[in-house]
Amino acid sequence: MSRYSIKMRASNKVEGHISGAEKIIPEEELEQYCARLLSRALRHSKGKPDFINLKIEAVREEEILHLPALPVTTAETASAGEGMAVVLEYLRRLGLERAEEILALWKQSYSMRGAMLLDADTLRRLEPDRDRGIRATYMDMETEDEARQSACGGKNHFNEALVLATKVVNHPNIVAELCISDDPDYVTGYIASRAFGYVRVTTLKEMGSPLGGRIFLFRGTEEERDDCIRYLQQQKVLVHVGDTTSPAASPAGMSHEPQNQA
Repeated sequence: MSRYSIKMRASNKVEGHISGAEKIIPEEELEQYCARLLSRALRHSKGKPDFINLKIEAVREEEILHLPALPVTTAETASAGEGMAVVLEYLRRLGLERAEEILALWKQSYSMRGAMLLDADTLRRLEPDRDRGIRATYMDMETEDEARQSACGGKNHFNEALVLATKVVNHPNIVAELCISDDPDYVTGYIASRAFGYVRVTTLKEMGSPLGGRIFLFRGTEEERDDCIRYLQQQKVLVHVGDTTSPAASPAGMSHEPQNQA
């Protein structure tokens, strides 16, 4: 099967970055997905773009790494403070002794174009360009055509975040990922790790806030760091999404165990 990677980025001089999305799709669906992503760029809540870029690249089947989606739990939280407490407990569950400092550093990623790559133990920043950060790219979900087309009709925060988190934490040197969306109308964020899967935290910021960012927590050598960056930015990944739901999690009862996915 011939496939193509499509990447869309939209921005304007006032807001800066407005919208971004990407797909890895069969050749016969290329035209319709270009039109859908263009429509999405033009109709974003953050404003009208004055610059839209569509990048299209052929992808060979042998270049693609296929991964099962992370198992999912949901932590229902009533406020941003409560949500941060949930994330803090999961960081401690990973044995990270400087969990509170990691949360404090999270705010520094809000102004970055990509993610902060942070040493999980020393808290040293590892991204080569601190303004750009690390952008995890070349990924999509592999589903039946009808589900994929439905998902591309508009932004599906959950599906897109699950795909990204699954790719990121499957690198052996990534300990966890933390993310808050910069969408003003979306307050849900997550923490993800191979240890406990993808944990949706329903409130991690105030409604209407345009602030958001992500951290990749890394543990390893300089050589492993370079390999990790290459994987995040260049490895083509298709995530197979089945029934990823599981009972809600809470700070007082984090007994969720990873489960195999179809």
